[in-house]
Amino acid sequence: MIIKKKLKIALIYGGISSEREISFNSAKYINKHLNRNKYSVRFYDVKFDLLKLIQEGQYKEFDLAFIALHGKFGEDGKIQSILDILKIPYTGSGVLASALCMNKIKTFEFLKNYNIKTPEFLPIYNKNIDLEKIKYPCIVKPNENGSSIGITIVNSFEDLKNAVKKAFSEDTSILIEEYIRGIEITCGVLGNSKQTKLMVLPPVQIIPGNNFFDYDAKYFSKQTQEICPADIPENLTKKVQELSKKIHDVLGCDGLTRSDFILKDNEFYFLEINTIPGLTEVSLCPKEAKAIGISFEKFLDMQIGLAIKKSNK
Repeated sequence: MIIKKKLKIALIYGGISSEREISFNSAKYINKHLNRNKYSVRFYDVKFDLLKLIQEGQYKEFDLAFIALHGKFGEDGKIQSILDILKIPYTGSGVLASALCMNKIKTFEFLKNYNIKTPEFLPIYNKNIDLEKIKYPCIVKPNENGSSIGITIVNSFEDLKNAVKKAFSEDTSILIEEYIRGIEITCGVLGNSKQTKLMVLPPVQIIPGNNFFDYDAKYFSKQTQEICPADIPENLTKKVQELSKKIHDVLGCDGLTRSDFILKDNEFYFLEINTIPGLTEVSLCPKEAKAIGISFEKFLDMQIGLAIKKSNK
């Protein structure tokens, strides 16, 4: 009998972003479901352990890094660039796609070239910009952040300045976005652009307990409903799945992504893409995979397999 060697995995989590707590939850859930007959796992919190991984040469011990970081220094290409230098294969997208997708303004501008509908938006890089001509309601959000942190729905000029201040506390650039009232839909895609066939997951319909799907609604609210597969007509399901695949592909993403949309009058408006979606017990992509019979353990195996394929291109 041939005994296959276990794959040595560095599970990279924690980090320095405002999504650090969610990263902990993802890492715990991933670790719990990684098959120990296939993998040996060691944890690295990049806030404390990154120098240890690099300077002490521990990176040479690993076959692959599973990135469970969210937000800045996780999804923006920075940790990916370090792993590229160390020649460690890793899950998810590469440096360029990660950096592009993390930047909401650049992603919107890029996707307009492919006739993908987005809300109207105003990029803001200067805190002293004239805000008198903004239309309401609108959404104010940091340019590079996740988990809906720093986002505010604004209904009047009186509330706008505080919303802008809140968003700037999270980032050096922000955007004011047209508020589109409709059905919130999100859809995961698994595969390496231009290398493997892209697998699209069933879309999820989100009915937030709050005004919108903010941080509390995502992780703590008992009123938030997540319907998978989404309760929308079959033609719209196919439409959002094809749209999610197209976005994943044209942005050059690898591994797992999740794209968020608003559905209004049978049209999907793209909001953002997540290149390292949450992998906690309550996260959306694991629910999408489960809906088509993919266990979380197999879901992790698939992501690891894609990381290995990407590294062997």
